[in-house]
Amino acid sequence: MNNPPLVSLIIITMNHEKFIEQACLSAISQSYPNYEIILLDNASKDKTFENAEKVLSKFDRPYKMIRNTESFGVAKNINIAVSHASGEYVSLLSGDDWLTEDHLAEKVSYIQKNLVDFILSDGYKYYQSEDKMTDAYSPKEKKQIIDTLYRFFHENVSENKTANVGTFVKKELLVKYPFDENINTEDWDMNLRLTSKGYKIGFIDKKLFYYRILSTSLSRNWKLMKDSYEKVTHKYLDYIKADKELYKKYQLKLIHFKYEILLSETDSESEKERLRTEWKKEKYKVKYKNPVLFFKLLMLK
Repeated sequence: MNNPPLVSLIIITMNHEKFIEQACLSAISQSYPNYEIILLDNASKDKTFENAEKVLSKFDRPYKMIRNTESFGVAKNINIAVSHASGEYVSLLSGDDWLTEDHLAEKVSYIQKNLVDFILSDGYKYYQSEDKMTDAYSPKEKKQIIDTLYRFFHENVSENKTANVGTFVKKELLVKYPFDENINTEDWDMNLRLTSKGYKIGFIDKKLFYYRILSTSLSRNWKLMKDSYEKVTHKYLDYIKADKELYKKYQLKLIHFKYEILLSETDSESEKERLRTEWKKEKYKVKYKNPVLFFKLLMLK
């Protein structure tokens, strides 16, 4: 590749001392020839920063280390790191995930051959507590994403359907449209914000990342997820309400959060059973507007 563009590989990390070495080794082992590493430690209380610097200092690859003195949200941390980036493109990585060696090479090749502004890809999910690896998407899920890329915003505005590990984006877009620092699901929000403005998203049908799922992952915290979901969708609520199917999906998602929160707050099995029954009723009321059909289906369940 003649004069390959500079890529800034940004690693955002906090209390990842057990995992940061793997993330850094995957960053330092990229086959792509022209990139820098920017690691931002979000005021870790363990040895994350020291472990990362120990790994990165052993290799002849440009890197910058940023250490917060106080803790911020992921979105603000990314915005800070981007302000230190020199690359034409930015690739994002969490300190508990890791990348394949050809990750950057594949992303740069794709974005130079296709009229897109940012890229997602296929990958793996690794469940830490179970020591289990699975595909990030089922074949059906992946086909759906690829087939509907041309209307990505519409498909994802009521529910995030992508695993946003290793997001690769033109730096100029992150400067022009910084991450929303009031939202926890900042990656989903960015995807919607850029596609709503007409920027094009690409998807590489190759497994280029490993997404580590921990028992403490944000996706397990239902109250935070509900709050973030409402903040993101509120931006596009008029669009959602104007489409009957989207609005139905939106309502079902709110019901889902409501009952997951209630279930997480009780240890009583009888109360859990009651809540599941109520959940089922509310869900069917939204899904089936015909009262007769609704009660028939409810009886079958």
